[in-house]
Amino acid sequence: MEKYSRYGMMAARILISMVFLLNAFGVIDQSVPAHEMAARGAPAGMVPLLMMSGRAIQLLAGIGLMLGVFPRLSAVALLAFLIPATFIAHSFWLATGTPTFMGQLINFSKNTAMCGGLLFVAATAAQPAMVRLGHTK
Repeated sequence: MEKYSRYGMMAARILISMVFLLNAFGVIDQSVPAHEMAARGAPAGMVPLLMMSGRAIQLLAGIGLMLGVFPRLSAVALLAFLIPATFIAHSFWLATGTPTFMGQLINFSKNTAMCGGLLFVAATAAQPAMVRLGHTK
């Protein structure tokens, strides 16, 4: 793998993982998505568990993606989290004609762009690792 390609791929994974890590550590407020989840039919008692499960996935897979430890698996795990989260938390079509429409549309678009980046990582077999696990020759 060419040197610039290697560093470019590592930088791209780091940049993609940042939003997931910020969510996992609670830097980005998750109160609105929690309320939207409950409003869309999730049992109120399950919302905290679902939020913590989402944070755990984002933390583990975000670190894996960033460091290149099982990056393809990490990308798939983040996709499995991001797709339903996008449709639940950023359903812009339900906000048509309201002041929140544009914000929801922008966030939906941002999430679809992140899905594209994660799909690219998941589909690229040769992912350089920042950290090596196990014995190497």
